Amino acid sequence: MRVYLLSAGIARLADEMVGLALVLFVLARTGNLALAGAVVAAYTVPSIVSGPLLGAWLDRTRRPLVALAGNQFLLAATTVGLLAAVGRSPSVVVLGLAFLAGTTLPMTSGGFTSLLPRLAGGPEDLLRATAADALLFNAAALGGPALTGVLAAVVGGDSAVVAIGVLALVAGLCALALRVPPHQAVEHPPLRQAIREGVRHLATTPPLRGATLTTVLGHGAIGLLATAIPVRATELGHPEGAAGFVWAAMEVGCVVSLLSLRRHLPRWRPEHVVFATVAASGLALATWPLAPDLGVLLGLGLLVGLAQGPTLTSIITARQRYTPPSLLGQVSTTGASLKIGAFAVGAAVGGALHDTSAVFLLAAATQVVATALGLAASAARTAPSASRGGRP
Repeated sequence: MRVYLLSAGIARLADEMVGLALVLFVLARTGNLALAGAVVAAYTVPSIVSGPLLGAWLDRTRRPLVALAGNQFLLAATTVGLLAAVGRSPSVVVLGLAFLAGTTLPMTSGGFTSLLPRLAGGPEDLLRATAADALLFNAAALGGPALTGVLAAVVGGDSAVVAIGVLALVAGLCALALRVPPHQAVEHPPLRQAIREGVRHLATTPPLRGATLTTVLGHGAIGLLATAIPVRATELGHPEGAAGFVWAAMEVGCVVSLLSLRRHLPRWRPEHVVFATVAASGLALATWPLAPDLGVLLGLGLLVGLAQGPTLTSIITARQRYTPPSLLGQVSTTGASLKIGAFAVGAAVGGALHDTSAVFLLAAATQVVATALGLAASAARTAPSASRGGRP
């Protein structure tokens, strides 16, 4: 598990730097807010299509680490291209490079996480490993924006992009050093059929469907903030890089919340925790337009993080609980790809809107609506537990 945590942690740290780093980098080079949002969207959109395909392949391949490492090497290579292209080449070239980098993005989140049942020794170990993995996400989400903000403020926007490339290269090398037990010997259907079965399972298992819908739409709301937070930082008299500290404050809240509640989470159904935390996060976001200065905004960011804390652990637990092992890789990457795609749409919409208060309120409303739709989607009779490690 230590090698897993190291490789997944470094990969996710690089990934968590990308959204803010690209926004700051493009704004510094071009001053074009719409292009900044479009680049983030181009980086995240291809995962909508690639996630199910990569997941189905991951469930059957004997060399999953090659895919995980290859994703990191691709990110490292495309950062070099972006450094050369932004501000010097046509926008289509920049968007194309970002699109290429994002094609294997679901492997960074869902791909790594799908390995947990194979690395854990039993149900109790799986619960602990899942909590550790979620904390790893939070730690990366905390460190990524903060590191990006510091590098952008002290050295310059280019340095954050260089750091992403270096971290991705290191993460790829670490992934190749992982040792993962092989899949259980099972007969897999043809790839196209497997993709259909995985998507069908995700869409027809009520608690999994409801939790996934809520987290996907909720993540789209977070995407709205990608360009709005840097702009609000300048409105409050601070450099755009200060946005990294707002993101960091949110993640501090997530870590504190998860550490406080993780022992109690097994008492509740994971989808119910998802609904409660996303709704609470939306209500907390509605207070952001009231922040008169950066200090208050940091405090409100911490409040949003406290509300969000258990969300990630709970959606991972829901996938494990309601999904058979033969489909877990695909369901994990498909769920991740849908969230990433929603973030892309949110980033593009946020980049097109120039009223930050309106963006904050739109993000808050989206999370509340996401909860309502998720509850409705899960209202059908609950399917029985389909994987090890959970109660029905």
